[in-house]
Amino acid sequence: MPKTALARAKNNLAMGFAIPIIGGVSALLIGLVIADLTRTSLDIWVWVAIHLVLGTGLILGTRNSTAAFNYSLHHKSAVGASRGARNLNLILGIVWSAIVTIAAFDKGGQAVSSLVNYGNPTPAEMKNPGWVQTPTLEPLTSLKFLQDFLPALVLILIACAGIFLLLQERSRETSTKK
Repeated sequence: MPKTALARAKNNLAMGFAIPIIGGVSALLIGLVIADLTRTSLDIWVWVAIHLVLGTGLILGTRNSTAAFNYSLHHKSAVGASRGARNLNLILGIVWSAIVTIAAFDKGGQAVSSLVNYGNPTPAEMKNPGWVQTPTLEPLTSLKFLQDFLPALVLILIACAGIFLLLQERSRETSTKK
Protein backbone atom coordinates (compact mmCIF):
# COMPACT_ATOMS: atom_id res chain seq x y z
CA MET A 1 0.00 0.00 0.00
CA PRO A 2 1.70 3.25 -1.12
CA LYS A 3 2.20 5.97 1.45
CA THR A 4 0.51 9.28 0.98
CA ALA A 5 2.54 12.47 0.87
CA LEU A 6 1.28 13.40 4.34
CA ALA A 7 2.36 10.04 5.77
CA ARG A 8 5.81 10.45 4.18
CA ALA A 9 6.08 13.96 5.63
CA LYS A 10 5.18 12.71 9.12
CA ASN A 11 7.71 9.90 8.79
CA ASN A 12 10.38 12.38 7.59
CA LEU A 13 9.62 14.65 10.54
CA ALA A 14 10.01 11.81 13.03
CA MET A 15 13.21 10.64 11.37
CA GLY A 16 14.52 14.23 11.28
CA PHE A 17 14.38 14.28 15.08
CA ALA A 18 15.40 10.65 15.67
CA ILE A 19 18.29 9.97 13.29
CA PRO A 20 20.77 12.49 14.82
CA ILE A 21 20.02 11.09 18.26
CA ILE A 22 20.43 7.51 17.02
CA GLY A 23 23.71 8.52 15.34
CA GLY A 24 24.97 10.13 18.52
CA VAL A 25 24.06 7.15 20.67
CA SER A 26 25.61 4.75 18.14
CA ALA A 27 28.84 6.75 18.08
CA LEU A 28 28.92 6.86 21.89
CA LEU A 29 28.38 3.11 22.11
CA ILE A 30 31.10 2.42 19.53
CA GLY A 31 33.55 4.45 21.60
CA LEU A 32 32.54 2.89 24.91
CA VAL A 33 32.60 -0.68 23.60
CA ILE A 34 36.03 -0.27 22.02
CA ALA A 35 37.42 1.46 25.11
CA ASP A 36 36.03 -1.31 27.31
CA LEU A 37 37.28 -4.15 25.11
CA THR A 38 40.78 -2.74 24.70
CA ARG A 39 40.97 -1.26 28.22
CA THR A 40 42.82 1.74 26.79
CA SER A 41 42.04 5.29 25.87
CA LEU A 42 40.49 5.71 22.46
CA ASP A 43 42.85 5.59 19.50
CA ILE A 44 42.61 8.36 16.91
CA TRP A 45 41.12 5.95 14.35
CA VAL A 46 38.26 5.23 16.76
CA TRP A 47 37.63 8.97 16.95
CA VAL A 48 37.61 9.10 13.16
CA ALA A 49 34.93 6.40 13.12
CA ILE A 50 32.94 8.22 15.83
CA HIS A 51 32.99 11.48 13.87
CA LEU A 52 32.00 9.63 10.70
CA VAL A 53 28.98 8.02 12.40
CA LEU A 54 27.93 11.34 13.94
CA GLY A 55 28.24 13.16 10.63
CA THR A 56 26.28 10.51 8.78
CA GLY A 57 23.47 10.73 11.34
CA LEU A 58 23.35 14.49 11.01
CA ILE A 59 23.28 14.39 7.21
CA LEU A 60 20.45 11.86 7.17
CA GLY A 61 18.56 13.79 9.84
CA THR A 62 18.95 17.00 7.85
CA ARG A 63 17.69 15.27 4.71
CA ASN A 64 14.54 14.05 6.46
CA SER A 65 13.82 17.26 8.35
CA THR A 66 14.25 19.34 5.19
CA ALA A 67 11.81 17.08 3.35
CA ALA A 68 9.25 17.52 6.15
CA PHE A 69 9.83 21.28 6.23
CA ASN A 70 9.41 21.61 2.46
CA TYR A 71 6.19 19.59 2.61
CA SER A 72 4.85 21.93 5.29
CA LEU A 73 5.74 25.00 3.24
CA HIS A 74 4.26 23.72 -0.02
CA HIS A 75 1.03 22.56 1.59
CA LYS A 76 0.55 25.66 3.73
CA SER A 77 0.41 23.63 6.92
CA ALA A 78 1.92 24.37 10.33
CA VAL A 79 5.69 24.41 10.08
CA GLY A 80 6.57 24.57 13.79
CA ALA A 81 7.65 20.99 14.37
CA SER A 82 9.32 20.64 10.99
CA ARG A 83 11.17 23.92 11.51
CA GLY A 84 12.24 22.66 14.93
CA ALA A 85 13.65 19.45 13.48
CA ARG A 86 15.44 21.40 10.78
CA ASN A 87 16.91 23.86 13.30
CA LEU A 88 17.96 21.01 15.60
CA ASN A 89 19.92 19.45 12.76
CA LEU A 90 21.41 22.84 11.85
CA ILE A 91 22.67 23.49 15.38
CA LEU A 92 23.98 19.95 15.82
CA GLY A 93 25.65 20.20 12.41
CA ILE A 94 27.38 23.44 13.36
CA VAL A 95 28.62 21.98 16.65
CA TRP A 96 29.78 18.76 14.96
CA SER A 97 31.54 20.71 12.19
CA ALA A 98 33.40 22.84 14.71
CA ILE A 99 34.43 19.88 16.85
CA VAL A 100 35.65 17.70 13.98
CA THR A 101 37.54 20.62 12.41
CA ILE A 102 39.23 21.50 15.70
CA ALA A 103 40.08 17.82 16.26
CA ALA A 104 41.59 17.60 12.76
CA PHE A 105 43.78 20.67 13.21
CA ASP A 106 44.77 19.59 16.72
CA LYS A 107 45.83 16.17 15.46
CA GLY A 108 47.66 17.79 12.54
CA GLY A 109 49.54 20.07 14.93
CA GLN A 110 50.49 17.11 17.10
CA ALA A 111 51.68 15.24 14.01
CA VAL A 112 53.96 18.09 12.98
CA SER A 113 55.25 18.48 16.54
CA SER A 114 56.10 14.78 16.68
CA LEU A 115 58.71 15.35 13.99
CA VAL A 116 60.75 17.68 16.21
CA ASN A 117 63.29 16.11 18.56
CA TYR A 118 64.88 18.25 21.25
CA GLY A 119 67.11 15.47 22.57
CA ASN A 120 68.29 15.04 26.13
CA PRO A 121 70.97 17.52 27.18
CA THR A 122 73.67 16.35 29.54
CA PRO A 123 74.12 18.08 32.91
CA ALA A 124 77.39 19.57 31.67
CA GLU A 125 75.66 21.11 28.64
CA MET A 126 72.92 22.55 30.81
CA LYS A 127 75.48 24.21 33.14
CA ASN A 128 77.32 25.83 30.23
CA PRO A 129 75.88 29.37 29.89
CA GLY A 130 76.71 29.51 26.16
CA TRP A 131 74.97 26.23 25.33
CA VAL A 132 71.85 26.47 23.16
CA GLN A 133 69.56 23.53 22.63
CA THR A 134 68.84 23.08 18.94
CA PRO A 135 66.01 20.87 17.79
CA THR A 136 66.43 18.35 15.02
CA LEU A 137 63.81 17.17 12.58
CA GLU A 138 62.99 13.49 12.50
CA PRO A 139 62.33 11.92 9.10
CA LEU A 140 58.73 11.33 8.09
CA THR A 141 58.36 7.56 7.98
CA SER A 142 55.42 5.61 6.66
CA LEU A 143 54.55 4.52 10.20
CA LYS A 144 54.49 8.14 11.46
CA PHE A 145 52.42 9.12 8.44
CA LEU A 146 49.85 6.37 9.09
CA GLN A 147 49.68 6.98 12.83
CA ASP A 148 49.82 10.76 12.95
CA PHE A 149 49.28 12.54 9.64
CA LEU A 150 46.70 10.32 7.93
CA PRO A 151 44.10 10.50 10.75
CA ALA A 152 44.34 14.30 10.69
CA LEU A 153 43.90 14.30 6.92
CA VAL A 154 40.93 11.93 7.11
CA LEU A 155 39.32 14.05 9.83
CA ILE A 156 39.60 17.22 7.77
CA LEU A 157 38.19 15.40 4.73
CA ILE A 158 35.27 14.15 6.86
CA ALA A 159 34.69 17.72 8.06
CA CYS A 160 34.77 19.16 4.53
CA ALA A 161 32.53 16.47 3.07
CA GLY A 162 30.17 16.63 6.05
CA ILE A 163 29.80 20.41 5.91
CA PHE A 164 29.21 20.28 2.15
CA LEU A 165 26.60 17.54 2.46
CA LEU A 166 24.87 19.24 5.39
CA LEU A 167 24.54 22.47 3.40
CA GLN A 168 23.44 20.60 0.30
CA GLU A 169 20.74 18.69 2.19
CA ARG A 170 19.55 21.81 3.98
CA SER A 171 19.07 23.67 0.69
CA ARG A 172 17.44 20.74 -1.10
CA GLU A 173 14.05 21.28 -2.72
CA THR A 174 12.13 18.06 -2.31
CA SER A 175 9.27 17.11 -4.56
CA THR A 176 5.94 17.37 -2.78
CA LYS A 177 3.31 15.45 -4.68
CA LYS A 178 -0.21 15.67 -3.35
